[in-house]
Amino acid sequence: MKGRQAAGLALLVGAVILVAALAAFPARAQIWTASDGTAGYAVAGDYTGLSFHCGPDGIAMIFSGFPGKLQDGGGYTVGVSVDGTAFLYEATARAGEAEGTSILVSRGAPAGLAELIAALRKGRSVEISGPAGRYTVPLTGSGKALDKLRQTCG
Repeated sequence: MKGRQAAGLALLVGAVILVAALAAFPARAQIWTASDGTAGYAVAGDYTGLSFHCGPDGIAMIFSGFPGKLQDGGGYTVGVSVDGTAFLYEATARAGEAEGTSILVSRGAPAGLAELIAALRKGRSVEISGPAGRYTVPLTGSGKALDKLRQTCG
């Protein structure tokens, strides 16, 4: 009987060690970040979902990460809801980086996006609704990333 108990205990200890080892490996990092005039939600270092980029003609708000190909150059309306407060933007479809995907780009002056950015900085989640469906992005860390963007863009 002691042999079975010892084997069972060894199996249990082995399982605990395996679970602890797997927990030590981080999942694909999903964070809000900012660098080089861009701020947004990133997964494994790549911006996806919602990001902002400073350029000479203002700020480009980029919606990505949804499946499907939209007509390149086509105009679409995108709904952005931060904790239940809705904002609507006109956006233009562009080819995405992955084959068969698109991104939507809405351009504007920093002042024109101030209310949305203020809501994103303080919110818990944002839901993006567009012609290819809808998705939700968490806002944990968005305040710090968007503050860095504001310092860069003015």
